[in-house]
Amino acid sequence: MNMTELKRGNTFFGSMDSIDGADMVLMGIPYDCTASFRPGARFAPREIRNYAIEGIEEFSFHFGKSIDEISFYDAGDLPVMCGSPAAMVEEVREAAESFISKGKRLVSLGGEHLVTFPLFMAYKKHYSEFTFLHLDAHADLREGFLGDDLSHASVMNLCLKNGLSRIIQYGIRSGSREEFEMRKSDSRIVSALTIDDIEKALRPGENIYFSIDVDFFDPGFFPGTGTPEPGGFAYNDFLRIADILKKKNVKIIGADIVELAPQIDATGNSTVFAAKLLRDLLFCMSKD
Repeated sequence: MNMTELKRGNTFFGSMDSIDGADMVLMGIPYDCTASFRPGARFAPREIRNYAIEGIEEFSFHFGKSIDEISFYDAGDLPVMCGSPAAMVEEVREAAESFISKGKRLVSLGGEHLVTFPLFMAYKKHYSEFTFLHLDAHADLREGFLGDDLSHASVMNLCLKNGLSRIIQYGIRSGSREEFEMRKSDSRIVSALTIDDIEKALRPGENIYFSIDVDFFDPGFFPGTGTPEPGGFAYNDFLRIADILKKKNVKIIGADIVELAPQIDATGNSTVFAAKLLRDLLFCMSKD
């Protein structure tokens, strides 16, 4: 898989016209075939781009810069077929490696959270050690779900089984008893209870992969997701975390935003929320 094989329609505003010289690459992964409650995340990459054009400003008061000051290229969407999770994993891993091997930092748009597993496998090939920062309502530590080992509900377990050395989880408020016990007993898992705990857990200058499941946010703010969980967080909590990442001078080597299901929220508010989240994630990752 290479750049020319991705489908490029509307691009996220502010994208460079060419990948040459771009620090970051945006790639959509429209896949939701292991969705266990409400599907629709496959439509998120397209709708985030569409809503961003009219729905959000190019300038950020919080970060004090415009989107056109950021070096990124929107490569389009990976044409993954809905079907075999194993086939998707291989396709995404191959595509991700093609960008990472060129020295690009990849920002991926799901799709469901299973897409993070092949992204991890691609990064593992090029980085000897890195930490996951995982914002989510769910632990995603199951051994499998509904008869399949490859599931959005088992994605972090898959990463740990395949060599992830450390994961900082924040926002977790749902899961099985087994996941609850694993979070207490596995020394690789840092269970942050507050944003201050995230700051304490981060090591200055370390490599970070940042995975954001939008059900981290409270469904009162963000109803457009497949498995909403009451008791979540607000947008300003994300901004506080972004500021900490800047303060600790960590190296964000890659990131993803997953689990927006745009058609569930007929108002479109969740999609606008996700578009701004992507814009501000790019600001957070940009080199000052």
